[in-house]
Amino acid sequence: MRDKTGRSAANLEDQAKALHIKSRAELLLSMSSGPDDKAAGWHSLTIVAYPRDAYGDLDDVRAEAKMNDWVGGSPASASVPARQVLISDQPFLVSVFAVQQGSVMKGAVVFTTIRKGKLLSFAFAANSPERLKELTDTMKSVQFF
Repeated sequence: MRDKTGRSAANLEDQAKALHIKSRAELLLSMSSGPDDKAAGWHSLTIVAYPRDAYGDLDDVRAEAKMNDWVGGSPASASVPARQVLISDQPFLVSVFAVQQGSVMKGAVVFTTIRKGKLLSFAFAANSPERLKELTDTMKSVQFF
């Protein structure tokens, strides 16, 4: 995958503005398999951090859900209800999104947790369900120290 963190930081800022979110987001990593996101084998990984206190009026689960919707693109594209999972003894809220773009069905899975005062999201996207599963399976190896 190719690192596109620098270029993607500007897109993240635009998303925040569109959703009326004061941007204090940190784009920690943005990688994709290539520039053509309509290619059959296209896939990506994005890791974003955002201050937990930005959603001070929400409980943790609702704050994680809001972050998932923001990182995933839209609550309207969520294909199943969010669910909580435990990875490395850390609770995550997981949301699954699907978006039809022309003839391509793009899927995304966003995992969000709270660490050290920040909402931390891992977002995986792919144009094939098999590739998306391979990517999301990598979360099994996440460890926190």
